[in-house]
Formats: sequence, C-alpha cells, structure tokens
Amino acid sequence: MESNKRVEEVCAKCTDSCCSKCFNVGDENIFNCLTEDELKMLIAEKRHVHFKAGETILKQNTSASHVVCIKNGLAKIIAEGEGDKKLILRLVTTHSILTGGGIFINEIRHFTVQAVTEVDCCFIDSEKIFELVSKNSLFAFELLKLNNRQNIEMLNNLVGITQKYMPGRVADLLLHLKNQIFNSNPFETNLSRHELADMTSMTMESFIRILKEFKSAGIIAVEGSNMHIIDEEALVVISRKG
Repeated sequence: MESNKRVEEVCAKCTDSCCSKCFNVGDENIFNCLTEDELKMLIAEKRHVHFKAGETILKQNTSASHVVCIKNGLAKIIAEGEGDKKLILRLVTTHSILTGGGIFINEIRHFTVQAVTEVDCCFIDSEKIFELVSKNSLFAFELLKLNNRQNIEMLNNLVGITQKYMPGRVADLLLHLKNQIFNSNPFETNLSRHELADMTSMTMESFIRILKEFKSAGIIAVEGSNMHIIDEEALVVISRKG
C-alpha cells in the first residue's frame, strides 16, 4: 500500500510539468516540441515505477510495449547472448529515454536494462509514441536523432573494446564515467569491479591489474568504488593510442 501511495504521489506532483520539464537537461529532451494537447495525451496513462538496485527495468526479447523515461538513478544496458554471456553496452542515468531498440521494427526489445542504483522512471505506452510520430514531424525527427545518438555511442564503445588494447579500454571507461555519466571528479561508481570489467570486455583480474598500473603511475586514485582522475591528460593520451 505504501509503495502504491508513493507512486501516486509522485505522478500527482509531476502531472502539470511531466516529460518536457522533467527532461529539460542534456540532449535527450524530445518532448519540448510537443503541443500542450499532445503532451497531455502522451502522459494521460503514464505509470511511475520505482526500481531497487539490481531489478530489471526492461527485459531483452520481450514486447516493446512502452518507452521508459528515467527520472533519476543509474541503470545499465545489457546485451544478453547464449547461455550466461552478457555485455554491458552503456550506462544510462537521469533524464535518459529508452525505446528498447525495436519499437519501430519488430516491437521486440533488443537489450535488457537493469537498475544499478535505485531508479525512478515513467512508462509511456508505445502506441502514443506511434501516434505522435505520425502527426508531429519535428517530434519524429527528434526521436530519430535520439536513437541515432544512442546507437553511435554503443557502436563507438564496441569499436573501442574490440580494437583497443586493455589500457585504452580502461582509459575510455574512466573518461566516460567522469565526463558523461557522473560529471564529477572524484566520483562514486556504484558499480562492482566485475561490472566495470564487463564494460571493457575484460576479465576482472585484468581490469584490476590495469587500475593498479594507473594508480601506481599517479594517473588515478582509487578507494573502493570511489575513483579520482588525477591526470586526465594522460588518460586521454592512453585512449588515443589505444
């Protein structure tokens, strides 16, 4: 009962400013181009959901029935392969919008999204997105740009982990965490060493070894999940050399 009451209160508080105001930070605001009537239609039956760390927000190969807007929190996008094989493609944080990857193709989600920290998000019916795309060309254009940005980011990550040596991969990850995810230095990752290693397609032992080498060289300082980049220029050089 308390959980349902919390959800209702959160939705009630943001009804008048949901979506366009909630996502007025960064490049992923695709709702500003909607009219007042279109915005009301979009959020008429939205559902606010709270996830605990470790819970699955979206599951690969399920129906892409909703678009998810992350209001706050940190989550990871995972590509699931045969057996227990998994690859963390990217992290998503506050003000991120997720379509599931197959909303306009086969209506199947092509990746899993799992909460890293506690996550608050809104689920919006995909049918409403289809209706807006057919009626509002500017919204369709913004949604296309959003999907392109997300695909390019995942492609660049895959290129990095397949073509760079291990130090370059770790440098890329640390720079990404500092500059795109947490926007602070030092930063608390909230990710295990195993998860960080997965993001670089390395074993945990190899990842920890590279971290120790960076630490010994005075490039970073590490204490538990807290990381401090001391010499960002050196990391950039390592990233470029691969």
